[in-house]
Amino acid sequence: MTATTIMERLKSETAHYHRQVEQNPYAKAIMNQTVTIEEYRTYLEKFYGFLKPLEDQAVQQSFWESTGLDIEIRGKAGLLEKDLRNLGASEEEITQLPLCEELPDISTPARLFGYLYVIEGSTNGGQIMTKRLSQFLPIEADRGLEYFNAYGSDTRTRWSEFTGLLQQSISTPEDHDNMVHSASETFRLLDQWINTDK
Repeated sequence: MTATTIMERLKSETAHYHRQVEQNPYAKAIMNQTVTIEEYRTYLEKFYGFLKPLEDQAVQQSFWESTGLDIEIRGKAGLLEKDLRNLGASEEEITQLPLCEELPDISTPARLFGYLYVIEGSTNGGQIMTKRLSQFLPIEADRGLEYFNAYGSDTRTRWSEFTGLLQQSISTPEDHDNMVHSASETFRLLDQWINTDK
């Protein structure tokens, strides 16, 4: 299987789940420019509750170092914390936010890369969200929009670096299957979490 084919598989086989998560009420309200600042903060809290436990797990995996990934660059929980503070959340409120318990399995390199395919891929759409949100909410790229504007003008470069690492690291058909499954599960469980009333 060629490197190109695994990227095509990831895109095509997760498309249903990808479309589904994009239909959540917060994302739709952002695109319709009807989301309030309070709803936007709740949306960020949802992302934090999903990403924080997964990032904590990822760096504890014995194979993390060998992936070539840098949590200082790829980590998103810290950006969400900054955004939440800029939107008025206290440190205590952030530490008490509910964390998702039903998470994708990231216990192997293939499964980790499947999860990260979703999170890193979302930075591309984040550029659209950043532009849209800054048009009608009192927030800016470095004040309340750090998560969606994670890499700023470096977004394409970071995505290219990530897909290069993915293709170098994950090569067997079994690993490809596990990666696609993990990416699908990440979309599904993220959508489920965003739509959970917590």
